[in-house]
Order: sequence, then C-alpha cells, then structure tokens
Amino acid sequence: MKAYLKTAAAAAALMLLPAAANAQAAAAATAPAAVAVVDLDAAIVNSAAFQSAMSQVQTTYKTQITAAQTRQTALQGELNALRAEIENLQKNSATPKATLDAKIATFQQKGQAAQAELQRLAVPFARPQAYVREQVEAKVEQALKAAMTAKKVGVVLRPEAAFAFQPTSDLTPDVVTQLNALVPSASITPPANWQPGQSEQAPAAAPQGR
Repeated sequence: MKAYLKTAAAAAALMLLPAAANAQAAAAATAPAAVAVVDLDAAIVNSAAFQSAMSQVQTTYKTQITAAQTRQTALQGELNALRAEIENLQKNSATPKATLDAKIATFQQKGQAAQAELQRLAVPFARPQAYVREQVEAKVEQALKAAMTAKKVGVVLRPEAAFAFQPTSDLTPDVVTQLNALVPSASITPPANWQPGQSEQAPAAAPQGR
C-alpha cells in the first residue's frame, strides 16, 4: 500500500510540472517590463570607434586645432576686456546712455564676428569629426534595441527624465558594448560630396515609368 501511495504521489508531481511551467510563463508574460535609463550621446562618445577616430583627428589636424584654440583665447580676451569696460560704465551713473548703448552694440558685433571666425577656423577638423559621429550614430538605434533585448528591458528613459535610479539600471554601458560590435572602426575622411546629416535625408524618388 505504501509503495502504491509513493507511485501515485510521484505521478501527481509529474502531472503538476507542466502546469507549474505554464504558470511561470504566464506570470513572466504579465510581469511589468523592466525600465532603464540610457544616455545615447554618452554611448556614442564612449564607443571605441569614436574614441579612436577622435584621436586620429587630433593628430592629423593638430596644427589647425592649435591655431583655432590660440585664436579663441585671443578673441575671448578681447571680449572679456570689452565686457569689463561695459560693466564699469554701467556702475557709473554719469555714463551717457548713448555711450553705453554703443559699447554694448560693439560687444555684440565683436562676439558675432568672433564666432564666425572660429567656425571658419574649425572647418578643417569639424567636418571629419561630424563624419565620425554620423557613422557611429547610424547604428545607435540598432545597438539600443540589442541592449534592451539582452537586458530584457521594455522601456528606456533619458537620465534627466528619471527622478532617481540605481547604477544597475543604466543601460548606457550595454549600448556602448553593442556599438563596439556594430561599428568596430570609423573613417575620418568623408567623401568629397558628403554633408553632415546626409544619411538622415529622405531617399531619392523612384524613377517614373514611361
């Protein structure tokens, strides 16, 4: 009789296994999706391809970068001196309004001219930098989806959108890992006719039939 009861209990346990497995699967299906935060800009900048390419840009365009930095320092010094002069005029109640307005207008004009000059000086190295970023950025959505799948994450937020989160909820390092696999390297030499944002433009219209 005892042997019979043991056999019956074992059989009942075996019958319960599929039901338990189905219950676990149902629970998993109805469980809330995991939420994580991700900084895609940081993921791009910290990817191996981006870091390596930026080092190449720094080396290849060292002369131009140094010249731009030197000029920026000089222009900033001129603007700082003019700003200090304006502040002193503002502190003096006897300063004519026309004089103060003229100084402010000069400051604004010089600031705009300085910005335009620095942009021109940066063109030689800003173009390859933008090209590198675009190559990595083109794969960031694919990298994000792969990281979400691997970590079983259903919802992602920007870090600034989360009130608080644990480091383990940060998906950024996982996106970096995926980017490293998807974009092993990036070129710093854009095609002659390449323009920033070109890959985001709509594809050309299909040829019309006769």
